[in-house]
Amino acid sequence: MLKFRALTPDELSELETEFKQFLIINELYDAEWRELAAKDPQKAQEFIDMFANIVLEKVYNKQPGLLQIGKDFITVFDFQEAVWNLYHFQTTDEKILANCKPENFIDLLQNAWGKFHLHKGSKKSSEHKAEEVYSLMCKGAVPLHKASLQDFLKKITVH
Repeated sequence: MLKFRALTPDELSELETEFKQFLIINELYDAEWRELAAKDPQKAQEFIDMFANIVLEKVYNKQPGLLQIGKDFITVFDFQEAVWNLYHFQTTDEKILANCKPENFIDLLQNAWGKFHLHKGSKKSSEHKAEEVYSLMCKGAVPLHKASLQDFLKKITVH
C-alpha cells in the first residue's frame, strides 16, 4: 500500500541498484523477481510500492524547506530540527506574483517588500515530518533546496 506516491518509471530506473538491493534483502533474486512479476503482477507492485514508501520517506524527512507560491501569497516553510518556522507573505497586488518562480522568489520579495504583509509562525517539529511534507506538496508546495532556504533566511533577517 502506497503511503506517499508511486515512483515514476524514470525515478525507479535511477534507483535500480537500490531497488535490486531492496529485493535481495527481501530474498527476491533476479529469477524469483522475474517469475513473481510475470505470475503475480499485483504482488510485484506491492514490493515496488513498499520500496517507494521507504525512498520517499527518507527524501521527505531530509527536506530542509518548502516553498508555495499562490496568486496572492508566497509561503516559505523552514524545517528546523526542533521547530518549524513559517513565513507567509500576503499581497493585494496579484500582478507582483504573475511571474514568480522558485528561482526568483527571493529577489521578487526583496524588490517589492513594501507590498507584502508578513505573517510568521512556528510550531514544534513533528515526528511525522514525511507525511506533513508530502501533504504540503500535494497542496502545491515545492521543495526548497538548502542553499535557497539559507539565502532566504539571511535576507529575511535584514528586513
